[in-house]
Amino acid sequence: MANDYEFRPDPESSGNLEKLMLSQRQRFGLLRWTLFALLCLVALLVQDAMVYQLDIFGAGADLVPCVIIMITALQGAEAGSIFSLAASIVFYLSGSAPGPFAIPMLTIIAILAVIFRQACLRQGFFSILLTTALGMVCYEMLLFAVGLFLKYTISHWLPSALLTAGLSLAALPVAYPIARAISKIGGETWKE
Repeated sequence: MANDYEFRPDPESSGNLEKLMLSQRQRFGLLRWTLFALLCLVALLVQDAMVYQLDIFGAGADLVPCVIIMITALQGAEAGSIFSLAASIVFYLSGSAPGPFAIPMLTIIAILAVIFRQACLRQGFFSILLTTALGMVCYEMLLFAVGLFLKYTISHWLPSALLTAGLSLAALPVAYPIARAISKIGGETWKE
């Protein structure tokens, strides 16, 4: 009977991650969103280090908005909208965004593009490509309109804005398989 009241050490836990009391699904979700953030960070680094040095007929490429719209299209309207807002805020704070107007503009365009994709198209490479292409053209055209309004550009540069959207989409075949593999971590977000 004396053994029942003796001091017993606490059972050893397997690590600090269990102290957070996250389920396995929540852990996979945390991993997925962390990897998406790292993908955007890599796109930002590539854009700032290499792509801005390219000049093809006065156009460059906007990789980060392209990746944000693509990830939003992959994740759906609910989860993707939160990600697009957070990613566009980080994009602005990095100093690479054209201005603070890029935050609502990129967020709203990404959400509208994914709503269009979910309502009219099935999930696949070509639907993601079409959705991202429409989102990038809308983003570049709104960016061009804001530049005209603020007198940062002239209407003569409209073809360069369209070419920028096209050049940005050239990175999509490289980024899509990576983002698609990340989106499968923890299971599908939604079924069609």
